[in-house]
Amino acid sequence: MTKITLVRHGQTDYNKNRIIQGQIDIPLNSLGKEQAVKTSNHFKNESIDLIISSPLIRAYETAQIIANEINYTNDILIDKAFIERNFGQADGKEISLCIEKVHQEEITGLELSSQLKKRMIDGILKVVKENENKNIVIVCHSHSIKAVLSALNPDQYNFKTPLTNCGITLLEHRDNQLTILKASYNDYI
Repeated sequence: MTKITLVRHGQTDYNKNRIIQGQIDIPLNSLGKEQAVKTSNHFKNESIDLIISSPLIRAYETAQIIANEINYTNDILIDKAFIERNFGQADGKEISLCIEKVHQEEITGLELSSQLKKRMIDGILKVVKENENKNIVIVCHSHSIKAVLSALNPDQYNFKTPLTNCGITLLEHRDNQLTILKASYNDYI
């Protein structure tokens, strides 16, 4: 059995101001750094074999803070399979002005939901294949995690499912099956 923990990055000023970040490289703000420290409490009693991060700075900073807090001594791997969705022309825009067009996939340059789901599931399965029976943490993004949730359980999750900054989603890979154990919780903060 392989355990996969998806962690959404901590808060950024774009999150605070309700602006779509997509693949714009925005760092954590002070609250986001505090959230990452508190998130590390979830992992204090676990042995983490591997931490992987999206290449975007907000995810990498979150991964670094968690790694430092839990005394993780291995390298944090960067994997672009876990980068946030490309929101095309919606990047940098207020969420309220374009979120419905995103959900309807009417934005020029938008990475389609089907493409994002495939990228994320393929990325996770590749990591699992290379790290069977390990405890893996992947620090990534809101729509990346929503893609996984909606791919695995479309009756319960979709791209409108709310996810908190530094929320944790637990997955398990057993007998060639990827299963959601718990979605986007943050009771450790």
